[in-house]
Amino acid sequence: MALFDWKDSRLGEKETKILEAAMDEFIAEGWNGARMQSIADRAGLKKSLVHYYFRSKEKLYRETVWRVMEYFFTTVLGQTEGKENFEDFLRSFINSVVDATGLNPRIPLFLMQELSRGGEVVCSILHDILSLQEIPVTTVMRIHIARAIEKGEIRPVDPIQFILSLLGACLYFAMAEPIIREIGKREGFLDQFDRQAFLEQRKEAVFNQFYYGIGGKRSE
Repeated sequence: MALFDWKDSRLGEKETKILEAAMDEFIAEGWNGARMQSIADRAGLKKSLVHYYFRSKEKLYRETVWRVMEYFFTTVLGQTEGKENFEDFLRSFINSVVDATGLNPRIPLFLMQELSRGGEVVCSILHDILSLQEIPVTTVMRIHIARAIEKGEIRPVDPIQFILSLLGACLYFAMAEPIIREIGKREGFLDQFDRQAFLEQRKEAVFNQFYYGIGGKRSE
């Protein structure tokens, strides 16, 4: 399965294959170990074609980071738009992030590789992406929290700490699934593991912990 549908933007089939292959190569080998020949082999294309479309490993890497960040901060988090009350906003945020990373665990793994190098590329690209948004999605998140506090929907919390904790809870399974599966097998609670059912349970568990943990009221 493709990471996400890059064909509905400016990319053709071969470029999509190259970017998918680059994602796998950078995750497996890191920046220093990744090779254009290996990326070409993963894509089933000639190395010359990879160079034709992306010129260099640096440009290919930057384009891959851009696509991942654009997808996450525009498509995924953009699904929270139009949610008026905090309960709907929070549930939409959690569902979007868990669904996206649960189906595509390469997203957090790839970003962790980039952050292990200092995160210079991803921070530069994130700045550009948020600058293109009329109201950056990060600002929208803080506005939702501040408004909910003002209305008395939730108790006062530090918005930044809340968002960081929430993201960590949403992303952890995608990043640590092999560890969770091993612990589950040893402890006997994942003998018959239904991954999709587990992700649905995860969404509900994260919502309950964060919403009711900050004083959210149960829906009538």
